[in-house]
This record gives sequence, C-alpha cells and structure tokens, in this order.
Amino acid sequence: SSDHVHFEQMKEIVRSYNIEAKWFIEGYMPPFADYMTNGFITSTYYLLAATSFIGMNAVTKEAFDWLVGKPKIQVANVTICRIVDDVATYEIEKKRGQSATGIECYMKDYGVSEEEAMEEFKNIAENAWKDMNEECVKEKSVSMEVLKRVVNLSRLIDVVYKHNQDGYTHPEKVLKPLIT
Repeated sequence: SSDHVHFEQMKEIVRSYNIEAKWFIEGYMPPFADYMTNGFITSTYYLLAATSFIGMNAVTKEAFDWLVGKPKIQVANVTICRIVDDVATYEIEKKRGQSATGIECYMKDYGVSEEEAMEEFKNIAENAWKDMNEECVKEKSVSMEVLKRVVNLSRLIDVVYKHNQDGYTHPEKVLKPLIT
C-alpha cells in the first residue's frame, strides 16, 4: 500500500540523516559513491515522488511498485536534486564546517580542483536531464500523468536553485520575487 511505501521511505530517510550526522560529528569524508548513495535518500526525492502520487485518480498499486523499483527516470530525478542542491549549497556548507559535501568528496576521490568538481557536477546533472527526457518518451509502464509528477519535482529544483543560488536557505532572495 502507499502508506507502507511512505513509512519505509521515511525510515530510510531517518537512517540516512543519522549517517550524515555521524559523518559531520566525526569530521569523516566518505568516498564519493557512499556520499551519493546516502545523499540520494536525504534529498527526500524518493519519498516526495511517492507522496506526489497521493490523491491522483490515475495512480495504481502498480505505479507505486514501479516507483519503489527505482526506475531510470526516478534515479535521474534524485540525481538532479542531489547534484544541483550540492552545487548551490556548497559555499554555505563549507562555512558551516561540513567536510562531507558532495563537492569535497568528489575532489578528494578524483584528485581534482573545486572548479573541475563543479564542472563535473554540471555534467552529471545534464546527463540526468537527458535520461529524464529519454524516459518520458520511452517509459510505457505508467501514464504520462505519473511521469509528469516525477519530472515536475526536478523542474522545482531548477527553480529553487536557479543560477546556483540557494533558494531553499534564502527564499527571500530567490523565490519571493518569483512568487510575487
């Protein structure tokens, strides 16, 4: 059921937040792959995609099962969320003393500069958008209405973090003018 899906995903988020807190307290910088695996969950986009299905007439148990199976479009969705968020919040997280940021983990793992890491993050996001567009054309397991929910979450990230600004932390700068 959708309640069971939400409950399991919520438990997964709490466990992943706990991992992030432990990394922060210990000053531990995980390998980039571990950071991303955990970061996909803490992006909350696995849970939010399922939540966005609630109340839709077109959503069936099969649609929830499809989503829980982490289809390519949903992986692209959480990738966009994690990567774009990490680029936009990097400076503020660095000032807070957070060493386990996506950019820092990538720099350490691949021996690249901050600039090179930022460029690669943009490439990762660009490729995720390509995957998302491709899946909108190819995916036949669920309706376009269901797919649109997933796409709209990524579109939201594009608005909240426009031009690498952190609209989540500073909504008055980024989001207020748009809403007004």
